Amino acid sequence: MYSAGFLWSLVILVALVGATPTPGDGRIVGGEVTTIGEFPYQVSVQLNGQHICGGAVIGNQFVLTAAHCFEAALSNSDYTVRVGSGEHASGGDVLSLRQVITHGDYNPQSHDNDLALLVLNARLNFTEHLQPVPLATLMDPPNADTRLLVSGWGHLAEEGIGLGEEVDVSPHLRFVDVDLVEPDQCGRAYRQVLPITQRMICAARPGRDSCQGDSGGPLVGFPAEEGPARLYGIVSWGLGCANPHYPGVYTNVAAFRDWIDAQVGARGWNGLLAGWSGLQ
Repeated sequence: MYSAGFLWSLVILVALVGATPTPGDGRIVGGEVTTIGEFPYQVSVQLNGQHICGGAVIGNQFVLTAAHCFEAALSNSDYTVRVGSGEHASGGDVLSLRQVITHGDYNPQSHDNDLALLVLNARLNFTEHLQPVPLATLMDPPNADTRLLVSGWGHLAEEGIGLGEEVDVSPHLRFVDVDLVEPDQCGRAYRQVLPITQRMICAARPGRDSCQGDSGGPLVGFPAEEGPARLYGIVSWGLGCANPHYPGVYTNVAAFRDWIDAQVGARGWNGLLAGWSGLQ
């Protein structure tokens, strides 16, 4: 069994280029507990039965998550996905993986192209607690009026991550509202850390953020005008949690629509489902 400290030495969000993590609350910072019925696309990606990352259901056999969750050279059989539950350790269904498809251009040093598609061994039966989330396109980017929500089971303590100490993740699903950060502003914040590419989007709000354990999880947006929710981002990296100087950085889903569609189509599926329409 891998210790939590070992796991997060592999998939840590924050220890980049020698930077020191900022101590803080450590879970979905500034957020609140929710139910799977409010976020039915949310899944827990697990390694040997332990939660390591989040993910989003995008079809009846597909989950989208972050490539950095799979940097270790392990077998597909070591991973499972729990769906349909607001608790990562119980409820819903636990499914094995047929295939983990990480983006071929993923760069673990720059975190560019941080995306992975999981192909499940079984087709999902959708219920009120399990729904796919539609994907954003380059034609409908988020703006300042888009309500952005990020959800997950992030760690309850940031201290000790990657230092061999045991850390806990939240037992219950949580979410937080964040605001879009313009690329130029985000690029300036990280100019001495890593480049912010067009394949990334940034989001933050004072005192609110995603954190370790939320990696791979969904950033979903609701347009100000009427319209369905969209999956805009995948939790990728950042410095600290709710650090006022460093927004959270997310993989820009819309920039990868061609790649996602090609991977799905190559497996004989004719298209992504319209899916979930938003919070009730």
